[in-house]
Amino acid sequence: MKSLKFIVQSLKLQYTFHKCVSSNYYILASVFCFLFSVFSTKAQQLNYTLNRDYAYGYDNYYNSKENNFQTFVKPYRFIDLKQVKDSTVVFPSLKKMYGQLSKKEKFKLTAYPLLTAGVGIQATPTSRFTNDLAIGANIMGDIGAKFSFNIKALAGKAQYNSFTDSVIDQTNVIPGVGSAYLMNNDPQNKVYAYQYYSGYISFSPNKIFNFQLGKDKHFFGDGYRSLFLSDATAPYPFFKITTNVWKFNYVNLSTVMKDASNSSNLKKDWATKYATFHYLGINVSKRINIGLFESIIWQGTDSVRHRGYDVNYMNPFVFFRPIEYSLGSSDNSAIGLSFKIKMFNKQQLYGQFFLDDFDLKEALQRNGFWQNKEAVQIGFKSFDLFKVKQLYFQTEFNCAKPYTYSHGSVSQSYSHLNQPLAHPLGANFMESVTFVNYRHKRMLFEAKCIYAIYGADSLGKDNGKNIFISYNKHPHDFDNHIAQGIYTNLITTSIRAAYIVVPSMNLKIEAGLIYRVEQTATYTKQTPYIFIGVKTDLCNLYSDY
Repeated sequence: MKSLKFIVQSLKLQYTFHKCVSSNYYILASVFCFLFSVFSTKAQQLNYTLNRDYAYGYDNYYNSKENNFQTFVKPYRFIDLKQVKDSTVVFPSLKKMYGQLSKKEKFKLTAYPLLTAGVGIQATPTSRFTNDLAIGANIMGDIGAKFSFNIKALAGKAQYNSFTDSVIDQTNVIPGVGSAYLMNNDPQNKVYAYQYYSGYISFSPNKIFNFQLGKDKHFFGDGYRSLFLSDATAPYPFFKITTNVWKFNYVNLSTVMKDASNSSNLKKDWATKYATFHYLGINVSKRINIGLFESIIWQGTDSVRHRGYDVNYMNPFVFFRPIEYSLGSSDNSAIGLSFKIKMFNKQQLYGQFFLDDFDLKEALQRNGFWQNKEAVQIGFKSFDLFKVKQLYFQTEFNCAKPYTYSHGSVSQSYSHLNQPLAHPLGANFMESVTFVNYRHKRMLFEAKCIYAIYGADSLGKDNGKNIFISYNKHPHDFDNHIAQGIYTNLITTSIRAAYIVVPSMNLKIEAGLIYRVEQTATYTKQTPYIFIGVKTDLCNLYSDY
């Protein structure tokens, strides 16, 4: 009867979500609806930060073959991390802040300010100064053991380096943050205003289920990049059900996203799109984990009708492709396979395979058929390298064939708010990522090198990199290959040092150097960039693409 009750409760929560997604105020309404509904004792359901500077210690701990916790879906919850010994964690104060509620506590509220204050200088191709100043607040609360909530809000203005500026010019979005609002008309020193806000409520009726509703980022993978679902985009509304039973971890993630590809660049012309992601992780043995992934993306309105959230995709236990065919629709669906092998106590091998479209007959002929669209990742991690505590090494290879993640309808591309949901480079690329970092008490040092090749578009020709172009515009059916088009080399090297000032706030002082080289047969663009600042880390922000 209890299991039936939880299933019914899950369906009711899904129905509430799908009923409310059309409203911009569903998060606020949900907070008030649930705020006083659950009271208990013991521990919290808050999410741990997605920022990698804080997560490596936990990944090290969970790499032991004796630990069966599955690390593929992030962010983790603090209740999952409470078993980790402080000696393993790099910054234990952050974990201590979110300890268990005492037996006398029924309610706990924590708030602290958010701050970003940084400056930088770019030497070439044109010298410029950059700056970023923002303030905000982070509010976290617990009502007993089963219910938690978190709200983050940050607002500021910034001037960026030239390669970030070029992305904003193309997308009208600050990567990983949200809409960019131009404050001046100076093409050489553009100043943008921005707002970043996220929040969620988290409810666990027992040790098996966790329900979350809100607006935030997610990451599916064990690598630096993800070919399934990355945290490189701006936050988006979501409803997530996580189920942990025996050796299985099942995640059902329903989302509401925006297609901002309309040339007007106005919010009123953005189109609503929807996506659902399923992931099933299985611990095959103490050392081997495999995962099955599927996704579906569809537009809320087409030329014929207003669809909204399609109830046919609410079933969390079916594959989407049969449903898609039964509906006679052309929604953007994909499947994937992941693996992780704990090779030794301190080494790990991992990978992902993403399948967008596939034609077996053409694949066997190896003729470069455009509709065979796949992406592959394989990587290696080593913790406590050379037996040096907190010395971490990681290297991985990523590639995606031309036209992967794109769709005949641009509104259904694998994207949100003009940013790819998977790899920031889109498609038609190969990439190698290697970095090493070291932590000592509150100090962190990192060196990273990324080498990528990709094929850019030329003279209006769609060579398969830009996922915001309809794949119906592909120029030829056969002889497609990775990096076709304008062959481009992209090398990004960086060094970085940070000092954690207040671990409980994720507040750190950071300085570094980025050297970016973009090269084709006709030009070479070199961009050295030095930066320093103090900031409260909300998430991972990427500039290495």
